[in-house]
Amino acid sequence: MLLTFESFINGFRKISESRNQSELKYILKTSLIILITAESACILTAETIGIIFYNYSIVLSIPLALLVGALTIVIIEAYKTIKVKSRSFCDCNDD
Repeated sequence: MLLTFESFINGFRKISESRNQSELKYILKTSLIILITAESACILTAETIGIIFYNYSIVLSIPLALLVGALTIVIIEAYKTIKVKSRSFCDCNDD
């Protein structure tokens, strides 16, 4: 728990140090959207499993919620990567 608070404080220090970075607003906005999306997916999955499999909800809901949350982040990052690579591929073909 102490390590979590230390990481939290270090994160705020890094944000305050990088205030002058030109893309900071975009980075924070994107990170917040990803965080909210992943958390929502985890909560919805856990609640759905809890409703469907009442007796076995603890066994199933936690792993599935973590899996869905992780997949949400992976899908978003994969989409960004494909988008950037396709943009760079299109730029090469224009020359």
